[in-house]
Amino acid sequence: MISIDLKQKIQTFKEQALLATKILIVTHFKPDGDAVGSALALRILLKELGKEAEVAMIDTPPETLSFLPYFLKIKEDYRPEHFDMVVITDCGGWSRTGWFDDDELRIDWPKYLVIIDHHHAQSYSPGLVIADEEMSSAAQLVYYIFREWGIEINSDAANCLMTGLSTDTGSFKHTSTTPEVFRIAAELMEQGANLNKITQHIYLGKSVSGLKLWGRTLDKIQQDRALGIVVSVITREDLEECGATLEDLEGVIDLMNTVPNTKATFLLSERGDTLKGSVRTNDPDVDVSKLAAIFGGGGHIKAAGFNVSLDE
Repeated sequence: MISIDLKQKIQTFKEQALLATKILIVTHFKPDGDAVGSALALRILLKELGKEAEVAMIDTPPETLSFLPYFLKIKEDYRPEHFDMVVITDCGGWSRTGWFDDDELRIDWPKYLVIIDHHHAQSYSPGLVIADEEMSSAAQLVYYIFREWGIEINSDAANCLMTGLSTDTGSFKHTSTTPEVFRIAAELMEQGANLNKITQHIYLGKSVSGLKLWGRTLDKIQQDRALGIVVSVITREDLEECGATLEDLEGVIDLMNTVPNTKATFLLSERGDTLKGSVRTNDPDVDVSKLAAIFGGGGHIKAAGFNVSLDE
């Protein structure tokens, strides 16, 4: 269920979309399953509304998501002045789109800006903010938009939304997996979502080089029993020696996080001149978003991240 305030904002989004001529959908850099799934589902939604809509991402989405409908329609560049509406999905900090320099979006365009997210939205963010931190994923919010607009969820949209739900709940393992999430998942399967196919592509399709990288990650684990911290670090040399890519790291932190009595798990990976930190916890008393915030990052209570410049 959603609040009356959220329902009103969703209807305002529809009114603005009907007035828009060309709509651009963007998300955060290094897009994950929820980012890609919610963005492509929004494209389907807006097309059903009769609007011209495109999806653009500054980084190429993971190949594991290439099974999603309209994946090949995702653009890597665009001319922003050609769009009078921009929809940002699954993005807790607007500089994380990769196209904006700061989170306050001091830009002259677009005429309509809509933010759809389940992270904490900054109070100074301009535009229409459709956000709820209680949601499991951006995909869950997009599901409600379909329902409030009265647009049928076809099998393509169902697969996109299910991908977002599945990936951002850790395959329905995280504490964000509520009874409502299961009800939505069941409905999406009735509408044609193929959970088996999603699972095979995202979780089970590991390459030999990817498995080697997982082995390297696990081999380098360090544990501080007193603090309850588990950490591993992957360098560019590790990637080269394993013949793997950064995409192959997806999911390994969840395996690291299974070490008993762990309060927080850190996976650090070298990415050019930046060190990316991913943080997870299963401890009910730990909020890793606060840990990530120390390094300028953010996220959710149980899953968060940050980036640190190696030049500093």
